[in-house]
Amino acid sequence: MIEAVSILLLGLVFLLVGSDLLITTTERTASTFSISNFYASFFLIGIATSAPEIFISIESAMQNQTILAVGNALGSNISNIALVFSISMLFVNLDKFSFSLPSRPFISMIMLGSMAFILIFFDKTLTMSDSLVLILVFIISIYFFKPNKEENRNENTKKYSRIVLFLYLISSLVLLIYGSNLFITGATEIALFLGITSYVIGLTLVALGTSLPELAASIQSARKGKVDFIIGNIIGSNIFNIAIAMTTAGLINSAFFYNTDLLRDFMILTFSSLIFYLAISSKNNLKTVYSVVLVITYSLYIESIFK
Repeated sequence: MIEAVSILLLGLVFLLVGSDLLITTTERTASTFSISNFYASFFLIGIATSAPEIFISIESAMQNQTILAVGNALGSNISNIALVFSISMLFVNLDKFSFSLPSRPFISMIMLGSMAFILIFFDKTLTMSDSLVLILVFIISIYFFKPNKEENRNENTKKYSRIVLFLYLISSLVLLIYGSNLFITGATEIALFLGITSYVIGLTLVALGTSLPELAASIQSARKGKVDFIIGNIIGSNIFNIAIAMTTAGLINSAFFYNTDLLRDFMILTFSSLIFYLAISSKNNLKTVYSVVLVITYSLYIESIFK
């Protein structure tokens, strides 16, 4: 038991250090390349925090369990919005910082999710051709939301070594992934010690594990007042979960789905995305209300999985 707690705490330390290093790297990258905080966080934090989902998708597909990869990607997207964003709001001074949601990246996120639903829902399968279509939509969407000069302007122009930035990024990625694994290992051992079943652990702790990097990065962003990083992280991670994690699994192995489960997941994801948009666009006194709605939505979603 003491060993399990030690592993859990060590994983938490790695998560905190890794997320802090990732935020610092993103700030310096935005300054070095003169790009906005949102777009820097979209690519750097978005891809880095999606790494667990990508690795799990590849491993699942190679074991002919592509359906797990798709479920992990969709579940992570839901938790990113309904859980990570809501918790992050607790650490943000709403009266001090303003929120902005670039419309084109948000539309791209919705467009990619909708296309994934259309391709999978009607024939109940994810095939190689479906994955190729999603990749094409992803490439088009990246070009579509390419920022103009005004959107991508960064007032801070201090330059940093690109090699050092790359090493920082790799180090933060390793810390986040290894920290997540340690945290989940420790939490699982504690749960088993307390008599919790492996099935419940799989539905909760393992699912939470792939969202820990997003959560850690978002909380650190909130603490540093980098609200753009939170939004960029969530939108970027959600896009890459589908465009890379899901499609890679589909390219390796096809998967068959039950329409009821798929419809439920996409409906929750669509509803959460709408509340996410309203929360960012609303007045400060309503942001807390929308955050509570997201938490309730996530709780009901988890409950529906257990039924």
